[in-house]
Amino acid sequence: MEDPQALAPDRSLWDYIAVELRRMREARGLSGNKLAQQLGCDRSYVSRVENGRMPLSLRYARELDRLWETTFVRLVRLAQASDDGDWFTGLTDHEARATRHRMWSALLVPGLLQTPDYVRALLHVGVDRDMDADLEQRLARQATVWNSPKPPLVSVILSWTVLSQPVGSVEVMRAQISHLMELAEEPHISIRVMEAASGAHNGLDGSFRLLTVGDREVAFTDAPERGRLVTTPSDVMKYAVRYDRLADLAAPVGTSRTILGESMEAYR
Repeated sequence: MEDPQALAPDRSLWDYIAVELRRMREARGLSGNKLAQQLGCDRSYVSRVENGRMPLSLRYARELDRLWETTFVRLVRLAQASDDGDWFTGLTDHEARATRHRMWSALLVPGLLQTPDYVRALLHVGVDRDMDADLEQRLARQATVWNSPKPPLVSVILSWTVLSQPVGSVEVMRAQISHLMELAEEPHISIRVMEAASGAHNGLDGSFRLLTVGDREVAFTDAPERGRLVTTPSDVMKYAVRYDRLADLAAPVGTSRTILGESMEAYR
């Protein structure tokens, strides 16, 4: 469990919301279980929000405002619209609990599908020099997802540039593509390739992913240093539509396996 003392409410609006929720709950003499009952959610949800592991949703912000006459809806909307660099809030928690992952990758192999050597090659050219810690974190996130007793359904669409852009040595790329081919053999994993012949499409402006968590979906957009969590249903729907349109253009699964094999053989 995260240490609530490690939250930085002066830096992150999401952390401020987490701290305020705990403060107001305790001021009213409510336990986490009692507040969860009043909101109609799980006790674990209250704990995750208060510890900064996931953001407060608009749905429960509205219920808090109704119960306590507060302004959590306004704070949540401000946090969603802001860019405070706190992109990691909720990401690992959502990844671990998601029953379905849909990913569009425009430039790089998605993090959950990267080999250790591919990760090292990426970290080597980055600005963060604590490579061992970053590698350990990346592999831990992968283990949480892939070692689950019931692994999630995963659908991935890779741009052809992902396979054409060398990351590390020839051996690193061959091993990475081989890993993708092995994953694609799993019954719960689908990997498709967007070929260059597809022309312009709505994924050219960046990578994103969609996660199904419980009875709702959330989206993440990738960007250097500052990815963004998207939770508003209408905004998440826009990403779902974009993904469906990309899926309409991508090569079928069988053809994509052939493309992966040809790409791997190109690295000799």
